[in-house]
Amino acid sequence: MKVLHIDTGRDWRGGQRQVLFLHEGLLEAGIESVIVCNAEGKFTGHTSENLIPMKFKGEADMSFLRELKKIIRAEKPDIVHTHDAHALMPALLAKVFGLKYKLINTRRIDFSINKGYFKRKKYDNRQVDVIVAISEAIRRMLINDGIEPEKLKVINSGVRFPKGVDYEVYKAIREKYDLNGKYVVGTVASISETKDHYTMIDAFAKFQKLVNESVLMMVGGGHMKAEIEAYAAKQDCADRIIFTGHTDKVYEHIAVFDVFAMSSKTEGLCTSIIDAMFMMKPIASTAAGGIPELVKHRFNGLLTPIQDSDALACSFYEIYENGDNVKKFGQNGFHTSLKFSDSSMVSQYIRLYTGLLGYSLNSASS
Repeated sequence: MKVLHIDTGRDWRGGQRQVLFLHEGLLEAGIESVIVCNAEGKFTGHTSENLIPMKFKGEADMSFLRELKKIIRAEKPDIVHTHDAHALMPALLAKVFGLKYKLINTRRIDFSINKGYFKRKKYDNRQVDVIVAISEAIRRMLINDGIEPEKLKVINSGVRFPKGVDYEVYKAIREKYDLNGKYVVGTVASISETKDHYTMIDAFAKFQKLVNESVLMMVGGGHMKAEIEAYAAKQDCADRIIFTGHTDKVYEHIAVFDVFAMSSKTEGLCTSIIDAMFMMKPIASTAAGGIPELVKHRFNGLLTPIQDSDALACSFYEIYENGDNVKKFGQNGFHTSLKFSDSSMVSQYIRLYTGLLGYSLNSASS
């Protein structure tokens, strides 16, 4: 069995991390796996094994389609697995033009596909064999948009948990940002519209008036970073807001947090929350998209309505005030996180692939 993945993203975000975990998991299982990625994206810096970078200008890029058809003819994949909306159209057209393979798309965002006839038909057609939703929230949205339930499969995103945290890096972070004696509200998220860092900053500004020795640490880069930094600079608590930029030392940063915060307006699932749960951090989050499938209110964290900075600030304060909740939420969150490993995700995709092809699991790697 051979699987050809297509990811057209430019950034290195949660979706790209999931593709890499799946790719590496398939190779470890003895299954041929190849990734076609954006030549101008950041995927090329994270792996070189069976990677084919291609220039991608958009769904209507006919040169990309021509090159993709050549690659598919040469590689002869049994399955083409697209990992974003832009990747689906060229893979769909290549199949319409006569190339034969099973076509899968993984849907990672909880946006409606009913934004025009052609956008909807990209998903709702006979050529697309399966749409994988990474959460029940996305599956429900797709059903509401008219996709047949039989065509949908839920496979949650998975996380590759570390064997340990580098204590020297952890210490260096605390020293760099002078965190000793500070209560750290932290988040790990791409700085983009969907993550709603405006609400995060507003909530922290209210919390900081109650807990003076507190800081907000925002880990991550993104196209809105300069805009959000400018907004933070206008706050009275601007000197308590830290922007770290992108880092590969995610777990070492989470280790310095006292509470993990998420302020998303929309969210497929949110693997950053899984990372934080694994680190036994209490969660204070909005109830966007698939997040309530991870965070159970008052079991492993607190949930609030989206764009409600007052409620989010109250969650910060409740966790700050209640040490028993910190312990309970942390322990329960850790056990929750173990259900979302990358190995579990890979196993579910292998079962999906073999089922589509009518293979047995033993014959899949041959």
